[in-house]
Amino acid sequence: WCQLESNQRHKDFQSFALPTELWHHYLKFCLSKELPHTHSLCLTGRKCKTFSFSPKQKNVFLPLSPKIFTVHIVIDGGNTRIKVAQFQDEKLLNLEIFANQGALNIFLKKCLEANAIIISNVGFWSFEALKEFRGKLIRLDNETMVPFKSLYASPQTLGNDRRALAAAALYEFPQQNCLVLDAGTCLTVDFIDANGAYHGGAISPGLNMRFEALHSFTQNLPKINWKENALPALIGDSTANSILSGVVRGYLAEIEGIIEQYKEEIDDLRIVFCGGDTSLLRPWLKNDIFAPSNFLIKGLEYILRYNLEDFEKS
Repeated sequence: WCQLESNQRHKDFQSFALPTELWHHYLKFCLSKELPHTHSLCLTGRKCKTFSFSPKQKNVFLPLSPKIFTVHIVIDGGNTRIKVAQFQDEKLLNLEIFANQGALNIFLKKCLEANAIIISNVGFWSFEALKEFRGKLIRLDNETMVPFKSLYASPQTLGNDRRALAAAALYEFPQQNCLVLDAGTCLTVDFIDANGAYHGGAISPGLNMRFEALHSFTQNLPKINWKENALPALIGDSTANSILSGVVRGYLAEIEGIIEQYKEEIDDLRIVFCGGDTSLLRPWLKNDIFAPSNFLIKGLEYILRYNLEDFEKS
C-alpha cells in the first residue's frame, strides 16, 4: 500500500500514524524474509527528509515504533561532540552527531518513545530533554552491570569507552582472545580473553595529541595536521616533514609493536582496530586487522541489553 504512487496522494498520508505503522510492518517483513527493501518513501506525504527511508540514505532518523520493534537509543557524549544512535531489534539504523546543546535537545525529544536509553557521557552535555522519558534509562558508570568479568585493579577509574569496547569485543567475538585498539584522542589498548574476562591494556597519546604536544611544549616547532592519504616520507626534508615522519611513522610503529608483543604472549588473537583515526592509519598497518564501524556504539547497546530484565545471562 505504501509503495503505490497512487496511494501517496491519499488523505492518510497527511497523517503520521498510519503510514508509519504500515512502513514499519513492511520493513519488518522484508528483514525477516531477507528481501530487498530499496524503495524510498516519505511517510508524511511531503518531501520531508526526517521521515523518509532508503537503505542507501544515511543519517535518516526513522520514527520510533516501539509497539512493533524493540527500540533502543544509545548516547555517547564526548568533550566536543555527542553521538546519538537508534537501534531497532539490535540493528543499528541511524547515527546522528551533534556539536551544540540546542540541536541535541530538539533531537532528544524524538527519542521519548523508545523502550530504553543508555547514556555514556564524559562531556558537559545536559539531558534535561529526556526528563519525560518513561522507559529504562541507564547512565553508564563503574556500578553499571557489564557482560564481562573485570580483572582491572581500579574499576572505578576505567573509562566508559573502554567498558563499551570490551563489551563489543565479547559480543562480536565470543569465546575468542581479542585485542581492541582504539585510535582516538588517546590510543587505548584493551584485552579480553576467550573466557570473557577483561584484563586491561594500555593508554598513550593519540595522533593529534602528539602533534599538539610538539607545538605546545616547544618554542619553534609548528603545529602540523596530517589528513592526507599518503604515508609521510621516512626521511623528512624539512621541519614540518620531519615532524610528520616522526609522529605518523612512530605512531604506526607503536601500534604494530603492541600487536606483535601481544601475539607473542597470546595464541589465536583477534585484532580489532577502531576509533576516529582508523581511516587514516589502517592502510599503513601490516597486521591482519578487523576494522569495524561504530564498534563502541554497538558495545554500549550490548551493555544496555545486558541490563534489561528480559536479557538471558549465560
